[in-house]
This record gives sequence, structure tokens and C-alpha cells, in this order.
Amino acid sequence: MTADRTPAEVDPAGPAVGAGAAHTRAAVTAPDPASPAPRRSLVERAKALFAWWQHTRPARANARFGARGGGVLTGGIAYAALFSVFAALTIGYTIFMAVLGSNDELREQVLVAVNESLPGLVTTDDAPGMIDPDSLELSGGLTMTGIIAVVVLLVSAIAAMAALRTAVRAMFASEGGAGNPVLGKARELGGFVGIAFAVLLSAVLTTGVASAASWILDSLGWGASTTVVLRVVGILVAFVVDAAIFLLVVTVLAGEHAPWRDLSRGAVIAAVGIGIVRILGTEVVAGSVSRNPLFTSVAVIVTLLVWVNLIARIVLLAAAWTADPPFVEPATEDPAPAT
Repeated sequence: MTADRTPAEVDPAGPAVGAGAAHTRAAVTAPDPASPAPRRSLVERAKALFAWWQHTRPARANARFGARGGGVLTGGIAYAALFSVFAALTIGYTIFMAVLGSNDELREQVLVAVNESLPGLVTTDDAPGMIDPDSLELSGGLTMTGIIAVVVLLVSAIAAMAALRTAVRAMFASEGGAGNPVLGKARELGGFVGIAFAVLLSAVLTTGVASAASWILDSLGWGASTTVVLRVVGILVAFVVDAAIFLLVVTVLAGEHAPWRDLSRGAVIAAVGIGIVRILGTEVVAGSVSRNPLFTSVAVIVTLLVWVNLIARIVLLAAAWTADPPFVEPATEDPAPAT
């Protein structure tokens, strides 16, 4: 008589006879050993990394900059600034001399601040420039010719503001002329006044903070560190002013209302970028232009164009980052229909 066979004896792939119920269940439920996943090639990993990068915020901002013609817009801003800067300097310097021109130290600081933003444009005590500041001051006579001249200069001065306003609104994907044209001109005038005030504020803060820092260091007997401290103070003041100008450009000039978190971070990005260009780029831009024999006679003009183009590019990229655009799939060309 044959004894009853256990499940373990029936299944030849199962555990041996007498292994017990626990071993039987384990043999039934245990998964097959998984085969190792194939390793991706270097090209596939590069494609995956590029796909990840395209979805990041900096990449989306750069895509918005390109899709909205950022390169063309920065060229337009630089071109408009070339014709606006002289009118803006004439109006701003005339008002400054009428109000605060008796302060020689502040006057020099204002000219230095202008030269830091637009290298080689005006003459200072330390460096020659293309324009003598005394030639910028309008005569004090209130005549019809003088009034017309001021109006023409003012219209010319805000031309660059109009170009900058259009470009920043493009980074936010805002279409059209933003409503009332009178309000638009008022925004452009407000942007011009705000930037002019920021240049004056930068000079005042630099002078005041530098004087206070020098007095404190001399009192502590650390006079040897004055040069380094004043340099750091100047950089910090410029950073704050640049961030404030970016906020002014986005909210007042362009009329865009981004969340404060995005707006503040965009201002920091713009201020850091402009600061790096101001610290490292002046000699690079001006030096590369001056070394080119084709630009010898117009070196300052070409430097101004390149400089403004670079600053405008930083501002527009920061504005695109602030707008936080969504990811857009790259457009693919549809195959031509068969004929």
C-alpha cells in the first residue's frame, strides 16, 4: 500500500519531502530573481538630464526670453538708450546743479556713479570722459526756446524707458499697449524720474556711509582697512540701489504685479548680475572695444551700446525668471502633406 504523498512530494520544483508547510508556502510565494535593469547609455542619460533642465525655472525663463525675442529687445533698448542718455543727462544734471550743485563732493560722487553705470561717458576728477559735465547744464533763462528744448529733451529721454517697458512686459507675456497711452507715458516718465533719483540716492548713500565708515575705522585705529571697507560698502550700496531699480522697472514702469516672493528674488538676481558686470565687466567691455582698431574713434559709443545691451539682457532674464513661465514643449515641424 502506497503512502499518501505530501504536496512537497508532488511538486518536483518544490522543497524536499518533510520540509514542512512553511517551506512550501515560501517556495510558492517567493518571486523569481529579478534580472538586473539594463544600464542606460551616455546619450540616454544626457537626454534625460537635458529634459530635466528644460523643466527647471532658469531654463523656462531662458526659453521665455528667447521665445519673446529677448535678443532683439535688448538691442532695441541699447539703440534707444544711445539717443536718450544724453538728453537724460542734460535734464538730470541741470536739475541737480540747481538744487545740490554747491556740494562739490556730492557732485563728484554723482558723476562717478554715472560713470560706473555708463563707463567713460562723463569726465570726472579721476578719469577723462566723452562729455564735459559743464556742457550738460542748460541756461537758467526761462524762454520759449528753452521750454521747447526741455520738452524735446524730455521726450527723447523717456524713449529708452518706452523700449524697456515694452521688453519687460514681453517677458511677462503681456500683450498690447497696457491700456491708456497717457498712463503709459506717465509710467515711462515715472521710470525715468525714479532711475535718476536712484543714481542720486546711490551717490548720497555712498558718500554718507563712506564718511561714517572712515570715521569709525579711524576711531578704532583701523585706518589701514579703510580702502577695503569703502570698496565693500560701495558694492553693498550699489546692490541695494540696483535691486530697488529692478522693482521700480517691473512694478511702476511695466505695471506688472508679480508675487512678492518672486519679485524680491528676481530683484536679487538682477542686482547680483549687474553687480558682477559692474565689478568685472567694465575693464573687459571697454578694454575689448579699445583694442579693436575699427572702434578707436567711437570707442565710447560702442562701449555704451555693448554695456547697455548686456545690462538689459540681465534685467530681462531676471524679469522672465520673476514671471515664472510654464514649460512649453518645443515646436516641431509637421511633415509636409503628400501631393
